[in-house]
Amino acid sequence: MNMPIMLRPTGDAPTLPFVREAVRRRLFAIAHQIGGLIDFQPQQRLPGAEGGILLMERNLLVLGTPQFRPLGWDLAEEIAVRHGLDILLLRFDAYQATFDICMHSLSSWLSHYHGWSTDGELWFVPPVDDGSPYVKASEYGLLLTDHPPFASARQREAGLAAACPWNAPKELRA
Repeated sequence: MNMPIMLRPTGDAPTLPFVREAVRRRLFAIAHQIGGLIDFQPQQRLPGAEGGILLMERNLLVLGTPQFRPLGWDLAEEIAVRHGLDILLLRFDAYQATFDICMHSLSSWLSHYHGWSTDGELWFVPPVDDGSPYVKASEYGLLLTDHPPFASARQREAGLAAACPWNAPKELRA
């Protein structure tokens, strides 16, 4: 299934397809949890950012898309490079929310990350411990680290459940 990038009705900047209200609410929740001043209309200064949320103090643009990977990466990466922003791209399906992360200082995407939370901290963790970096959402923006925020598999699962309580258990995804 090929979903083309839509054009803005009032301009020629490409944008991601509109997202459902459930995804939009999750974007708001993530932006609120990360904190800082929130710009709900970043398209006024960032062409192509329609439907996104800009956290300027965190140097972060939070976007959502119903498209399958890697669709949406080109547009998000273009915004990241042009404006020096990090991009947090939420992909939300019937079973789970996952994130793709584009750091303006990196040359590749971090893909299939999951939200992880405890004691008010928000992290993004890779789906498996394969040496991929962990990402902490802080007052300074997104920070990469090699060390996980948890010490055991039980802590990992508890943090995943706390960050995304609506994700369906793996047994139900069959």
